[in-house]
Amino acid sequence: MFFQVSSSQPTVQPEAVFHVGDLLVTNAMLAGVFVLFIYVVICIVINKRSRIIPSRFQTIVEVAVESFQNLLEQITGDERKAAKLLPLVGTIFLYIGLGNLIGLVPGVTSFTYDGIQLLRTPTNDFNLTFSIALAIVILTQLASIKHFGIFTHLGKYFKFMDIYRGFKKGIGDGVLAIVDFLIGLLDIISEIAKVVSLSLRLFGNMFAGEVLAAILLGTFGLLIPAPWLAMNLLVGFLQAMVFGALTAAYYTLAVEDSPGT
Repeated sequence: MFFQVSSSQPTVQPEAVFHVGDLLVTNAMLAGVFVLFIYVVICIVINKRSRIIPSRFQTIVEVAVESFQNLLEQITGDERKAAKLLPLVGTIFLYIGLGNLIGLVPGVTSFTYDGIQLLRTPTNDFNLTFSIALAIVILTQLASIKHFGIFTHLGKYFKFMDIYRGFKKGIGDGVLAIVDFLIGLLDIISEIAKVVSLSLRLFGNMFAGEVLAAILLGTFGLLIPAPWLAMNLLVGFLQAMVFGALTAAYYTLAVEDSPGT
């Protein structure tokens, strides 16, 4: 077809590059480490250039941090919670954001080793997105345990005492307590669903973007790249923002006092 360029179709599974003992190192893992290395270098540079009287670069960084903290404050509704969440959510946002966009940098995905692409968009690997989502949900559970205590936290899901108190008041209250108990069990499923939804949303959007890009570039290679690159930049940024915002929301809900407590 006219304006067609060659483009390889991405696969769901990342390609194995080499082994370290029993550990299989994939190109997505290498790209993830590469993103981490970039941020380590950036942090060292920012730390060395920080001054009491800020430079233009330091001012930009401080404004960005303050703006992100204000966003977290709007989500959590609490300035202290926002300040507490800033390091975690900010790190997630930056890592996922650059992870989403690293594959769009010209030449990054062109390096090969033994015929295998060395670097692949890390968020295009479900193993990474699932691991981050699982870690976030576990962290919110630990935060709830720290805030309420282990027994009060478990009481959110296993409401045996509520059934006892309900039947002490009457049959009607006891039946309602049983219904509330079943809803508590459904909350366990909802926590598992958070892991699945967070990981699949990010992975699905990024993988679908690469598949569509391969199709479009293979059809209209000379017309599509510029607008498609701009849209991918926007999508990558928004996906990182959504992931970070949901993390803050889940944490806030996990440590939020219920009425009457």
